[in-house]
Amino acid sequence: MDSSIIVALITGGAAVLGQYLITRANANKEKIDQGKRDQHLDDQLNQLKERVDEHNNYAKLFTTITTDIRLIQMDIKYIKEGKFTNGNAKQV
Repeated sequence: MDSSIIVALITGGAAVLGQYLITRANANKEKIDQGKRDQHLDDQLNQLKERVDEHNNYAKLFTTITTDIRLIQMDIKYIKEGKFTNGNAKQV
């Protein structure tokens, strides 16, 4: 075999091997990058879940406050009408 053919085969083989290694390295890098993006999205989703939970707690608290305000308004009404003295309702 001619030496130029041997050199061409070695060069071609090295080129194919080099391209394979580059492609594999890029695929691994892409997997790592995708994992980082997924982690970032998971972190954002967890933050949103925490905010929703916090909002729901405020909504429950607001319901309790609204009920308390209604009770206070009724107490004021009874006091104005003279139906409520010293924490005890008068029998009408």
